[in-house]
Order: sequence, then structure tokens, then C-alpha cells
Amino acid sequence: MTNWLFCITTSWIGITSLAFKHKLIPAIIAVPAMLGMAYVLFADQGSGGAWGFVYNRLYTFIVWGVLFSGALWLSRRPWSSAGLAAVVVGGLWVGAAIKYQFLGSQLVAPDLVVAALSLETLFEMGLLPTLLIMGYVALLMASFLLEQPTVRWGRNAFALGFASSAALLVTLNLPPFYIDLQWTTQYKQTLPIFVQSIWRTQLTEPTPPHDTSYCCFKGDQQAEAFTTTPNQKPNIIVILEESTFRPEQVIGFKPQGKFFKDAYPLKVYTAGGSTWVQEIAFLHGVAPPLYGNGWKSINLFAPGRLDGRIAQQLAQQGYKTKTIYPIAGRFYGGKRFHEQLGIQDFIDCKAMPECDKRRWNKLPDEIFFDEAVKQVTLNEQPLFTFVATMRQHSPHDKGIKPDAKRCAPQLSDKQCSIMLDYNERLNLSVKAYENLLKQLKKLPERTIVVTFGDHIPGDVAAHFTDADFYKQDRFRTYFNVWDSAQGYVTKKLLDGMKYETIDVAMLDALTLRYAGFESRYLTDKLVHMQACSGAFCGFEDTLPKNQAMLKSPQPPIP
Repeated sequence: MTNWLFCITTSWIGITSLAFKHKLIPAIIAVPAMLGMAYVLFADQGSGGAWGFVYNRLYTFIVWGVLFSGALWLSRRPWSSAGLAAVVVGGLWVGAAIKYQFLGSQLVAPDLVVAALSLETLFEMGLLPTLLIMGYVALLMASFLLEQPTVRWGRNAFALGFASSAALLVTLNLPPFYIDLQWTTQYKQTLPIFVQSIWRTQLTEPTPPHDTSYCCFKGDQQAEAFTTTPNQKPNIIVILEESTFRPEQVIGFKPQGKFFKDAYPLKVYTAGGSTWVQEIAFLHGVAPPLYGNGWKSINLFAPGRLDGRIAQQLAQQGYKTKTIYPIAGRFYGGKRFHEQLGIQDFIDCKAMPECDKRRWNKLPDEIFFDEAVKQVTLNEQPLFTFVATMRQHSPHDKGIKPDAKRCAPQLSDKQCSIMLDYNERLNLSVKAYENLLKQLKKLPERTIVVTFGDHIPGDVAAHFTDADFYKQDRFRTYFNVWDSAQGYVTKKLLDGMKYETIDVAMLDALTLRYAGFESRYLTDKLVHMQACSGAFCGFEDTLPKNQAMLKSPQPPIP
């Protein structure tokens, strides 16, 4: 035992003495970053097939090569340059992992702008990783001061290395090698998605084929002006139920308890994340994919470009427009893009004591529903309120013991655990929702409540394939409508029309018409919906031109 301790002590002293030689310190500091770089090469995935595997690793290595050779050309310090290049690649990869964990979407270049404008975003999403990376950068700065510039090669050789690696990177970014920017699988093509998003995520406005398509960035104010308004303007509450869908859609799972009453299938655009896509689809009234490759990051481009529809229109009619949000307003630009879309008063988690003292993934719906009732009772003006919840946010996998009575044999233990926890939370959400309606029913003001699910949960998206869902559809949630004067009115809202699904971007027109408002915008938008069987299709040449009347009821076109 004594000999073993002596050997350990002697070795430690030897390593320490070597480490404090100036020539070795930069190398020792750079080694962890290089090991992290090797891990990224191993863990990050490409697209399907051998070429995807090779392309992704080649791309990641070339990105590192450009950063390394460029820093080496400028500094002539090989170890510091290698460590710096590796920590940039690794830092982006860690940032992508954190974003996916919280938001279910890949890292794109505009995320750096969000981080720069709101440092609390970094700290809320990943305090420890952020501090570790910042500390490691400080070590690299120290190693840069200690490392002596190399004299083995001249700057011309370093410049040649930089030019060669840059040329290879440019080649990999030519259109024939473009990758799909819409991947939502964690650790998939992280670097190609990030780099190519620099120039491929700019929103583009499609050209309407005729005058009745009121899109997209800026609305036609004359067309949107109401020609009819109700005598008594009702309060309108819109509830986004986070990660909520009918559990019956999963093949082989038997749910327990009630689902949201009078629910109707809703077409959404993301699975397992990017909630803001559905928020903007509702508040802006346009299907985000129409804007091109950048649509999943539309929240980062919306301020200054997109007009609101429903909130902005109601504000012009004397409504007070509010958002009740389950996270900080500056988190990922939430307050900024809601205000751009017509919200006058943004009530975030920090403004609600019961919300602010809890963890983000421990927030019951009752906190936000109570705030909604409070706002209705306090405001003398009619109120439009957008409420977002958080109860169903992933993770759902709690290691719950599989239940053979509720999970068919084809479901794995993990899949069963996820669905059992989802079902348990769903029962709580339905109960909270029904209690909200009871409270609103007691108030003298008429209130319309539109509720919808934004997408399936992140871990459902990660562990279930299209084949695990009825109709092989993971992009289907639900919506329903309740009226304090008449009860559940979803079918009445549709006026006898039946569709496979209703597009989330159509909910604004359906809601406003049911509330008693009329305008050319609403009429033509609902004509489009009928012509396209519930979908958003404002840019199809086959639609009737200059259609000014809604033919209702009208069966959908096959």
C-alpha cells in the first residue's frame, strides 16, 4: 500500500513539474477541447446513407480546419489555435443540444443575436455549460499569452492552409450540397444547419396569384376592416395547451380519463417543439412554411416584418389585447414578437408570483387560468387574451412501470412510460380547463374560449415514428371552442362543414366570424379554407378569383 502511494505521489509530482514548463501548458489546455472535438465528430449524425455519414463528418472537420488555419495564420500559435477552433465547434454543438432540449429545434445563426440581446436566455437554458465554456475560453486566452509563436513555417504556408480549407468549406455549401434546415432530431447535422442558416433563413414573401389573397407580411387594411361587428363584443380567450394531442392517436395505447370536450382535429407544422410557429400561425393568420427555409425560426425574424391579424384587428375595435406567458418575456424574444403581432400588455412568468417561484417544468395550468379570470374581471374594455400553458412540456419519461392493460406489446417500456405520464398530466389539464370554464360561466360578460394544442410532446416526437400514429400523422393536435352563453360550440363554429383537419392558421377567421365580426379578409380566407378542405392554401391558382362571398355551407372539394 505504501509503495502504491509512493508511486502515485511521484507520478503526480512529475506530471505537475512538466505541466509548468511554458511549452507544455498550451498543449495541456488544448487537449480537452480536442477530445471534445473528437466526440462531436463521433456523436453528431448525418442524413441517411454512407454519403450523409461522410458529408457530416467532413463538414465538421472542415469547419474546424477553417477556424484553426485562420487563427494560426493570424497568431502563429498552433496549440492555442487548435483549442480555440475546437471550443467554437464544441460550443456551438453544446448550444444546439441545449436549444433542442428546451425548444425542440436546431440551432441557427439568428440564435446568436438572441443570446447577445438577452444573456439571461443563456443562463436560463444552460447555466453550467455556459460558465464552463466561458471559463475554458479564459484558459485559452492564458495559453495564448504563454505560447511562443512558431517559426517552423512562414505565414504564407498558414495562409495557403486557410485558403484551401475555406475553398473546401465553400464547396460543401454550394446548392448541390444543401441539407434540409428543418431537421428536428437532436445531434443531427448541427454544423451544416448552423452555417447554412446564415444565408438560407431569410423570410421570403410569396406572390399572391390574385387580389383575394391577403398575405403575407403586411395585411390589406381595407380588406381587414370590419364591415359588421357584434352589438355586445365578447371577451375572447385563446389557450395554447403545450404539447397536447389526443392520446388515442397513438396506436396500442389505451388512455384513461376525459379529453377536452368537443375537440376537432387541428393541422400543425411542428412535432415536439418550435411552439412559436403555431403561436405566429394563429396571431398572424398565415401558415409559416409559406415564408421559405427560415419558417421554423420565424420568431427571430417576425419583429418589424409581420403584421398581426386577430389581436391587431380587435385592438382597433376597442379591445385590450394581452398575453399571459409561462416564461420570462425576454426568453427567446417572446414579448418582442407578441407585441409585433398586436399584443398591448404582455404578462410574463416574472409578473405572476405563483409562476415566478416555481421551476419552468413544474407549472400547473391553474396559475395562468387564474390570471386570465383576474384580467377579465379587472378590465372594463372587452378583452382578447392569449394564454400559453406549460404542464405538458417534456420530459415525460419518468421510468413508470409498464401497464399491460393500457400499453400493447408493440409499445416499448420507454414509450409506455412516456404515454402514462402524458395521460396523467392530461387529466390534470382537462380538470383545470373545466374549472376555468365554470369560473367564466359565473361572470356577467360573455366570453369565447378557443383552446388548441401546439404540437405533440418532444419525447413523443423522439421515440414514436409516423407509423405509431393513426393515419401516420404526427402533425395533428386538436382545437375546441366554448361560449359562456351557449357551452361547447366547435361544430357550430364550423357551420356544418366537415374536414379531415383544420389548419391552425385558419382559427383566427373562424373565431372572429363566430364572435359576430365580418370583413372581406374573413370571407375570402374562409373561401380558401373550403376550397382546400381545411388547409391554408391562399396561393393556389385554382381558387376562385375575386370571390367576395362565402358559399356556406359548402362541402369540401375532394
